[in-house]
Amino acid sequence: MSLKIAVFISGRGSNLNAMIQAISDKRLDAQIQCVVSNDPEAQGLVIAQQHGLQTFALPHKGMKRREHEEKILEHLAQYELDFVVLAGYMRVISAEFLKRFHDERGFYRVINIHPSLLPSFPGVSGYEDAFNYGVKVSGVTVHLVDEEVDKGIILAQEPFPRFPDDTLSTFCARGLSVEHALYPAVLQQIAKEGVSLIPKKQVEKVT
Repeated sequence: MSLKIAVFISGRGSNLNAMIQAISDKRLDAQIQCVVSNDPEAQGLVIAQQHGLQTFALPHKGMKRREHEEKILEHLAQYELDFVVLAGYMRVISAEFLKRFHDERGFYRVINIHPSLLPSFPGVSGYEDAFNYGVKVSGVTVHLVDEEVDKGIILAQEPFPRFPDDTLSTFCARGLSVEHALYPAVLQQIAKEGVSLIPKKQVEKVT
């Protein structure tokens, strides 16, 4: 089926752009119903608007989390969404928000991409933490979102090497290229086969 998704961003929207390109190339059978951001100045909103996508930007500063999320949910109510797709959205999603996307099969229809091989290096600075730790192999994880940060069922993981002459910049760039291939591929797999609730084998931290 063609997935109907809302994509949440906070920054430049590189994963959003990868999804748009994959849809254009017919590698991803999805319809982006809306792009949501907590930052009205996010560059990703410009990308969305350039491609004729609807956007909704609501700054979170000065608002309680529940109020902010309720206003987003009010906006999303006009769409028939299969999934909320987090793509560099730098806000923790509350349990109350997740409940609005509860699936009868026992998960929330919210997906995230994380810049490490979970369960290693959770949190907002996965690339930096892995690089500073000195890993020889890092990677990217796509997972379902649940009430615990970066603890949801893993849908896919893709490793990439750290080279001896890497800087943090080149290391992050290599990771981003993996993200841009992996995220649309996982979404396409869901479009074709649905969500598998069998957890993927979690890759242990490689040092």
